[in-house]
Amino acid sequence: MHRISNRLGYVKTRHPEETEMALRAKLPRALDGYNDLLVSFGQNVCTPLSRAARSARSPRLCRKVGVTKAR
Repeated sequence: MHRISNRLGYVKTRHPEETEMALRAKLPRALDGYNDLLVSFGQNVCTPLSRAARSARSPRLCRKVGVTKAR
């Protein structure tokens, strides 16, 4: 949830705890449903920086805000 929320530009935080607090302030409901969706999205579409990320299936779905280099 931390990586995807930041990568999509929805929050700009450095730590997962900060991300949770920022999302709680922005989202009207409990984060449980959002967490499941973002985890699945991060595992299948907007993967961590790696060989797979460079050839992402759909770059427009994974904007990578603030990402400047690959591993």
